[in-house]
Amino acid sequence: MTPRQLLKRVFPPMLATLAEAPPPDDGSWSYELKYDGFRAVCAIAGGEAAMLSRNELDLAPRFPRTFAALQKIKSKEIVLDGEVVVLDAKGAPRFQLLQQGGNERLVIFDILWLDGEDLRKRAYEERRALLEKLFAKPPAGIALAEKLAMTGTKALQKAASGGWEGIIAKRNTSKYEGRRSKEWLKVKTLHQQEFAIVGWQPSTASEREIGSLHLGFNDKGVLRYAGKVGTGFSLKLRAQLREQLAKDIVAKAPVVDAPRIKTATWVKPRLVAQVAFTEWTSDNRLRHPSFLGLREDKAVNDVVKETAQKVTLSHPERVLYPRDGITKQHIADYYEAVAEPMLRALADRPLALEHWNQGIDRPSWFHQNIGKEGADWLTVIETPTRTVSRQTVKHLVVDSVEALRWLAQMSVLTVHMWSSRGASLDEPDWLLFDLDPAKGKGFEQALDAAIVMRKLLENLELPSVPKTSGKRGIHVLIPLASGYTHEEVADFACSIAAAVAARVPGITVERSLAKRRGRLYLDCMQNGYGKTVVAPYSPRAIDGAPVSAPLKWSEVTKKLDPLKFTIRTMPKRLAKVGDLFEPVLTGGVELPQLK
Repeated sequence: MTPRQLLKRVFPPMLATLAEAPPPDDGSWSYELKYDGFRAVCAIAGGEAAMLSRNELDLAPRFPRTFAALQKIKSKEIVLDGEVVVLDAKGAPRFQLLQQGGNERLVIFDILWLDGEDLRKRAYEERRALLEKLFAKPPAGIALAEKLAMTGTKALQKAASGGWEGIIAKRNTSKYEGRRSKEWLKVKTLHQQEFAIVGWQPSTASEREIGSLHLGFNDKGVLRYAGKVGTGFSLKLRAQLREQLAKDIVAKAPVVDAPRIKTATWVKPRLVAQVAFTEWTSDNRLRHPSFLGLREDKAVNDVVKETAQKVTLSHPERVLYPRDGITKQHIADYYEAVAEPMLRALADRPLALEHWNQGIDRPSWFHQNIGKEGADWLTVIETPTRTVSRQTVKHLVVDSVEALRWLAQMSVLTVHMWSSRGASLDEPDWLLFDLDPAKGKGFEQALDAAIVMRKLLENLELPSVPKTSGKRGIHVLIPLASGYTHEEVADFACSIAAAVAARVPGITVERSLAKRRGRLYLDCMQNGYGKTVVAPYSPRAIDGAPVSAPLKWSEVTKKLDPLKFTIRTMPKRLAKVGDLFEPVLTGGVELPQLK
């Protein structure tokens, strides 16, 4: 296989999604400094090398020094992902210096292929460890991307103080997807992106130079005006740009909302500029822009406005809980208040949603196959059904504060989550017991059963975490080590449940309502592929707006009132006791052999 053939196997490269802030510091993310240069995917095979941009342009002629360094890598067959950069005197990459032909180097941040093995399905942390092992002593002209052993907030502060463009957050379990993904997030210290050059203003000093450039971006098939940039140019570059752009003059502005400027010269959009700026104005203009250089590796058609997604609530005043005066805005505020622990629990999990568009007194609708109602920026996991047809269902994954706000916008008042993640759908992260009081019985029946369950699990040396269902029930969860199937977990759970039911007269595993005869139903059948449980901190659609609250076992007493945990009280409780659900996500154990 030639290097070009090898690159064809792994293209296109994975791209990061812009975010306003680092993800929650829950230990599931790693951080790298963001390098401002030319993206380069490199391959070595059969003693030859190749280096392509993300648009498959050959970068070898553009960066001969880097290509020569690449050829020094001793490997039979390897594909690396990285960035060609030039560092300033302080060690920070500068795109302007790269444009000027400085002493560039290749900074590697991923490995996609090694000696016949496709590594893209391996977790990022595995690929990174392999990369560090292979390039402990890289050849001259090649370096590893700096990994920051700190929280995302501190990593961003380090980037800002060092004059870097920002950071890249990578989920430790993320596979290498050939698309833009929210498994990689880019968080910038200063806004920076590409724009199409759509015209120029003449210089007041010389007619052979440009004074400023008019810029545009693609928006749903048309070019829109973004303002002009007049700083960041050398005198030589002003003249070079004037000469280049003179070949593309057109009579009419190529942007649909062009301002009326008599002295403007408009051009056919062919060149792409990299521009730094402080913010977007309300009318889509750049504030305090500065020219950084031309992007030869980017096409005009790829230039879009990069913004972190914002969800606007329609009818925020709509009352969803009539007797409590709780509105859609209150639900959005609550989701934001509990975002950190809730996002930690929901990360990479397929979800099922219950909507109450007209409030809890009107009918709801159950929703798990995301269709046209889902915004294009939302993350979706396609899960195969376990049927003969193997049809797939598109499940929403909530992975950002804005995705939580989308839930509020859609009047989602209950969130149900899978026990497994998208990266390992067949392996549950926990075993669940659902303690469901009989009709006409109170919460006390669930309390009694939970206390029995705790003693039994302690005898088996199994850690467990209780939580209220948000209504009358209690959920008891055992965090699992990786490697168990849904079937194995369900069998174990039902064996335990049957043993409890045999010993305690008031508990049954009978699924038929008629045959329970007032006994509490110990449900072990919620363990299984595609089975769900109400997510921790999820609201419930009953008066008072209670939520599913993780508990300490010391709280599970006759004094426990599940309805005191509401959207109004939970934020204060979190500040006091922290995320009590976290042990379910971090403390997986092996299941014992039952005699």
